[in-house]
Amino acid sequence: MNKKTKSIIEILIYIIVVVGIVVGTPKALTYALGTEYPIASITSGSMWPELKKGDLIFIEYADKDSLAVGDIVVFKNLSTGSRQVSGFTIHRIIELNEDTLKTKGDANNVADAPIKYNEIVGRTLNWNDNPVRIPQLGKLTIWASGLK
Repeated sequence: MNKKTKSIIEILIYIIVVVGIVVGTPKALTYALGTEYPIASITSGSMWPELKKGDLIFIEYADKDSLAVGDIVVFKNLSTGSRQVSGFTIHRIIELNEDTLKTKGDANNVADAPIKYNEIVGRTLNWNDNPVRIPQLGKLTIWASGLK
């Protein structure tokens, strides 16, 4: 096998591995964490200092019975007219009720409007009572989506 053919094969293998990682990692995380949305980027400073803009966080499945005050949850922002998802919010639970819960960003002065449990996507994956996060990696997603 000549050098040129060997180089082409090496490049193809490299491309296959990179595509496998890019496509496979989110699918593996979806399976492992039990949620359709296993990762998210922090796009604002509302959870500062716990989570910073540009952090990439991991989200795990959480049902109504497993949630507690103090958990950081990810929930759908539903547009009022069509009830379509228009994004996500990542805030801390401050109050649990029978049919709804209240959240608030750590850096915000005002709590969010109550949300229903079925709007919860999941809660942050924690390690030693701290959210698992990769600082700055979420900036790639923010940049790719056109947010500033």
